[in-house]
Amino acid sequence: MAAPHQGLWSKSALFHRMNPGQVERIGPLMRLRKLESGETLFREGDPCTGFFVVLEGAVQIKRTAPDGREAVLNLVRTGQSFAEAAVFSDGPFPATAQALEGTLLAHFPKAPLVELLRKDPDLCMGALESLASWHHRLTAQVQQLSQEDGAGRLRRWLSDRARESRDGVIRLREPKKVLAAQLGMAPETLSRLLRGLRDRGEIHEEGREIRLGS
Repeated sequence: MAAPHQGLWSKSALFHRMNPGQVERIGPLMRLRKLESGETLFREGDPCTGFFVVLEGAVQIKRTAPDGREAVLNLVRTGQSFAEAAVFSDGPFPATAQALEGTLLAHFPKAPLVELLRKDPDLCMGALESLASWHHRLTAQVQQLSQEDGAGRLRRWLSDRARESRDGVIRLREPKKVLAAQLGMAPETLSRLLRGLRDRGEIHEEGREIRLGS
């Protein structure tokens, strides 16, 4: 019998190259976790308890600089995972995870997951193949980002989000400073680029919603 939400979490970074039988062995470890908007899941320096897959909602991953400023490292959305690296190290969580809205997570506890992988070489190889594939894909994405300027990154992000939306409307759920960090630019630069796209008729903004121009 399939575990809850298996069709979604099984496509995440650690599991997507596993065969159905391997995924079935992982399923009993999964625990559901709900977060309210703004709730902190864990803080930088907390002991690692496992890794997570976003089933609904969004989570921002951030770190605090010595001067107290926060830097958003990543925004994790439905179907994406985070904290895998911490599971396979002896260290604590390297960053803070906070829900940007009501969020449902699949939690895979560290101790039983590591123990299962140690006892099952085939399962361990499936996890390694999944992580290797994910790493190659991430490297390709980083290379693509490095070849684009800020406007190009923003246009591609808007195009991708519009394609993912059923009605073509891009709904900005994250604060603009979070989006700016995702795109590798300052919030002021993002605002300027959006204003330029709007002035040229490439986008139409209504509050927190954006439509691409025809």
